Amino acid sequence: MTASGELDAGSVVEAMAVGFLRTDSHGAILYANAWLAALLGYTRDELVAMPSLELYKDPDERHRAVARYEATDEILMGLQLRWKRKDGSPVDVQLYTTRRDQSGTTIFDIVVTEVSEVVRQRQELERTAATLDLVVLQLPAIYWVTDADLRIRRTGGAIEKVLGYRPDLFIGRTIPHVHAIEPGTTDPTEYHRRALSGEIVRYSTEYRHKLLENTLGPNRIDGRILGVIGTAIDVTAARTLERRMVDAQRAESLGVLAGGLAHDFNNLLVAILGNADLALRDMPPGAIGRSELDNIRHAGRRAAELIDQLLAYAGRGAGEASDVAPQPVIDELLRIINPTMPRGVDIRVDVPRELVVRAAPSQLRQALLNLLANARDALAARGRGGRIAISARAVAHDGAAHVDDVLTASGDNYVAIEVSDDGPGVSLDARRRIFEPFYTTKASGHGLGLAAVLGIVRSHGGGLRVAAEPGDGARFTILWPSAGSPLPATGGAPARETRTVLVIDDEALVRDVVARMVGDLGYFAVAVADGATALDIVETRPVDAVIVDLSMPGMNGAEVIAALRARRPQLPVVLCSGYDRTRRGPVAADAYLPKPFDLEALAATLAKLLR
Repeated sequence: MTASGELDAGSVVEAMAVGFLRTDSHGAILYANAWLAALLGYTRDELVAMPSLELYKDPDERHRAVARYEATDEILMGLQLRWKRKDGSPVDVQLYTTRRDQSGTTIFDIVVTEVSEVVRQRQELERTAATLDLVVLQLPAIYWVTDADLRIRRTGGAIEKVLGYRPDLFIGRTIPHVHAIEPGTTDPTEYHRRALSGEIVRYSTEYRHKLLENTLGPNRIDGRILGVIGTAIDVTAARTLERRMVDAQRAESLGVLAGGLAHDFNNLLVAILGNADLALRDMPPGAIGRSELDNIRHAGRRAAELIDQLLAYAGRGAGEASDVAPQPVIDELLRIINPTMPRGVDIRVDVPRELVVRAAPSQLRQALLNLLANARDALAARGRGGRIAISARAVAHDGAAHVDDVLTASGDNYVAIEVSDDGPGVSLDARRRIFEPFYTTKASGHGLGLAAVLGIVRSHGGGLRVAAEPGDGARFTILWPSAGSPLPATGGAPARETRTVLVIDDEALVRDVVARMVGDLGYFAVAVADGATALDIVETRPVDAVIVDLSMPGMNGAEVIAALRARRPQLPVVLCSGYDRTRRGPVAADAYLPKPFDLEALAATLAKLLR
């Protein structure tokens, strides 16, 4: 090396695949090697002839760098700056600088490496990470990165939206520490350790009242596992929807089962009540066995009431829809139920008188009575006073499902009737089952009350919602169609006076007892087992009225009635059914008798049609 600062031609720096630069404190370039000259697009002589200030894209960067160099005697490692080439294009470089004094002058020896590609890759990674953050923020998802000690180093995603706390809350804490502070249903520590060993781990947990699906994997850099990358997706809404669909399918299946049982059982009750009525008509007061027949008749009617509740659950409730104001109905029900209320219960009512719903009055009364009785029993089970609140308001529902829905109403105008209590509440498992028939949490009870409420609301095209937590009371909300959304109803027309009645029923036991009841009322009864035989009789002999069962094999009651209307449009028809009590099908009957019916109901119906 010469005194002028030039290096010997055989110097090692000429053989290096990096740049080398020597400057003084005034910025004069004393030496540059060939690699650096080629990088910047100059000849070596051009570089040595120019001040180093001209290398900087931003001249102020040079002044800041010199100030840092002069502040230390140590090697300044990896200072990253932006220079410019001869053509003006930028080039990112990293400088490794040493400072020494020579003959009263400060000399800087600088090793230069190009990092433009590294910078470009880093910027690309940062842009990718920013884009990924934006994507994750649009999903109900979060992610976190830990080091090998399971200490959280970075978090991202919709943390505040999903979990409700600021994103950096747990940065710097270990996974076991986080679980100790806020434990979920699953300790994630062991899963993270498995990921550290190279395994991809998936598990579910409930954390901060959210159901999360988690995936953990090793964070590998250059083949080494430096930590864990974890992601979690909030699946609370999806799981709730799945449960609601399963519950709805189970409720539908139970409804079909309940309806089928009710149909068959009602046929038996027709025979039991009909024969009891016929026997009682033939027995004088005080006769031996009369009291036993009275007991049979009474028990049959009690059984019929239970079947009515099963049919309500199946959505086959009886009664014509009309405009009904809930407020007088609620006042009447409170007068009935008040004597059975536990002491110290405060009942608050906020139901505007002007609200009107479209409902079968008896069905509305039964649904509200069951909800009030449920609230009463909840407070009685607690053993002390409490509060029951009944309110109603007009709402416009968009048809969207709610997390608390048991039955989701379609988009329309409704009256939301709410019955709430501050009793012991309902567990999650019980909340999913309380609307099943015969399921009950009470010491006594048959479990048909809330099941009937669900069926009644379903049959009216409404919605049902339950909000309840253990120890937090319960709130039942019915979305009942407003008077502007009438339910379909069928009507009948009076017929001429007749004497001969044709009875059509495939059940021999029912067919026989109904024919005997018709005969006992003074009419001539003809009984057949199927629709085809009945149509032949109507064509060949005088028939003045028909009693037909709805559910029959082959030709059902609706098809028989359609055929009768085609042949004799004025022939009075009485439709009987132990299942379809809403008469919402294409059935144009003149009268309707829900099974089981007694002799008085049959007499009144025939008297009206054959007067």
